[in-house]
Amino acid sequence: MRALTAARAIAARVGSRLVTSPTSHEPPLVLLFSKDRAIQLELFLRSYAQHMSTPLPLTVMYRASSEAHKQAYEDVFAGYRASELTVIAETAFKPDLLAVLKASNARHVIFFVDDIVFIHPVDTRLLEQWDPRDGILSLRLGRNITHSYNRGGIEQPQPASFESATLGEQPLARWRWSTGTLDWSLPTSLDGHLLPLPDLIPVIEQANFKAPNSLEGAIGQYKFLFKWRWGYCWERARIMNLPLNTVKTEDYDFPHQGLDAEQLLAAFQQGMRLDISELPLAEHNSCHMAWTPALRRLPEEARRAGT
Repeated sequence: MRALTAARAIAARVGSRLVTSPTSHEPPLVLLFSKDRAIQLELFLRSYAQHMSTPLPLTVMYRASSEAHKQAYEDVFAGYRASELTVIAETAFKPDLLAVLKASNARHVIFFVDDIVFIHPVDTRLLEQWDPRDGILSLRLGRNITHSYNRGGIEQPQPASFESATLGEQPLARWRWSTGTLDWSLPTSLDGHLLPLPDLIPVIEQANFKAPNSLEGAIGQYKFLFKWRWGYCWERARIMNLPLNTVKTEDYDFPHQGLDAEQLLAAFQQGMRLDISELPLAEHNSCHMAWTPALRRLPEEARRAGT
């Protein structure tokens, strides 16, 4: 019943805001979720600055379970101007999220979580000029994604409809979400998918969730609303997840490297940062990669420069 209600709400809204202004150049709403992972958030921000041609303003919704974690976040945020970073301390996840989404005039939203890193360049113009009628752009998929770490490293075939495509000056690949399996069939991922915001708000209003993990599962129940659209990606994925640890607040448990959140916090407090300069990109064949960065003291200028 909820899915049907959301579908009707979406159908009533599609065609007005989206179709009448397909050529306007508006930056998407970029929204990141984080909990007790200041050191991973710092790495995300550093890689984002390095690989986005013009970094778009970010909104970070975060949750800290202790004063020490809160202070670590404040140390990260202190390095950014208000025009670059909007910070929201989470109090109630769903109302907080809906308030952010409804306050935005963007045509698109792109979600990230704090264990993501950018690994290849992204031309910001493509995100700003994206026409919702073209489909859903994925930063986490690419022709190199052939396995699924979250499912035990099993092989995942690429869609039969996979073909080369060019939008603007960008060489991409495309497929129908309905023809994909596993990661290639999940248009509503929270890991770097450019999603049509007006279509998504009624889904989120109807969905039951308490935190990012259950949000992804909840909106995934409505993927039938998006599966007939085209999916687009680069030849090689632009981002990857480095699942170093879990800080779950719900009964969701995904494979991870088993690092302790408090030990990572202590390392951050001592001035250590995650260093991915030796990341073996040739081994990148899954959206998530079992690889642990080194902890090193990075020069202050390197932190802000994204190196």
